[in-house]
Amino acid sequence: MGEFRKIITKAGEVLDYELEFEENTRLRTGVPEKMGTVERFDYSTSVYENGVTYNKTAYVYLPYCYDKDDKDRKYNVLYFQHGNTCEPAMFAIGGNKYMFDMLFDSGELDPCIIVFITYYMDPMRDADVRIQTGWAEAGDGLYEGIPPFYYKEILQDIIPGVEMKYNTYLTDPSAEGIKATRDHRAFSGYSRGAIWTWRMFNYAFEYFRWFCPTSGGVPNSVPEPHVEGDPKLFNVPDEEVVEYITAPIKAHPDLPFFLYVANGGVRDGIWVRKQVKLLSEQPEFSYGSDPTKNNLLYSLSDYYHTDYLIPYYFWNYLKILFKL
Repeated sequence: MGEFRKIITKAGEVLDYELEFEENTRLRTGVPEKMGTVERFDYSTSVYENGVTYNKTAYVYLPYCYDKDDKDRKYNVLYFQHGNTCEPAMFAIGGNKYMFDMLFDSGELDPCIIVFITYYMDPMRDADVRIQTGWAEAGDGLYEGIPPFYYKEILQDIIPGVEMKYNTYLTDPSAEGIKATRDHRAFSGYSRGAIWTWRMFNYAFEYFRWFCPTSGGVPNSVPEPHVEGDPKLFNVPDEEVVEYITAPIKAHPDLPFFLYVANGGVRDGIWVRKQVKLLSEQPEFSYGSDPTKNNLLYSLSDYYHTDYLIPYYFWNYLKILFKL
């Protein structure tokens, strides 16, 4: 793995396109001295307009330095969406939890709150089908009969509930209050979660400044129920990619943003790389790693396709997120 290199370019100019990951083997082998905590966050949502109220669970990682009584110290918040077949508890408990402790143990990264969420309506109830096929009842538009309103669940139920409970920059849980604190909020996802991250860029641009899709590219603009072997989700025409991603930028030209796109392995490399290169050529983007001057960066590793490597992705893009 190469060392992390800071690069700055003008709009459309790419000096070092495939920025390699900085590998941190201590995430897996180290023993953290500073231990964070994980809390379960239960909530209900009725945003799907089908007459059903869903009772759901997210997991909130609080870094070692978090003190609920210290109201003067505010924390940025990273929301993470897992990939197909997975569920949020896999990151919040067990050995994976210590990998997140190691992220902040060295002091190289600013501690933040990480919220692990799910598009599945009840991943524990549907564990068998979820684990075997991934296509359990979900709100991201890929499950027949449920509209793609997961973004409403995030904006109306998860963000206000989490950020008003913990020491964050949010003091007003209204839509306008959430928009006003977008600088302190990031969204990331892996694989199917990366596809959803691109959708959040389109749906919720006003509410987040930072977006980190990993190992998944820009999908077709209209979510459709999953059909095994259907290529429409992936083979998206170039003009549709550009239109879908630049639409919120054009609608809100005064809002800054940063897209850190990453992937590893041949499975998604060609798709993701091609789309990011296409976006880098658009006038709305400036490619580079300085978020005060740039808004798009792509990095490539030789990791295979698995959610369990997510902490390594975090290690790289948390060096850029929230740096203003």
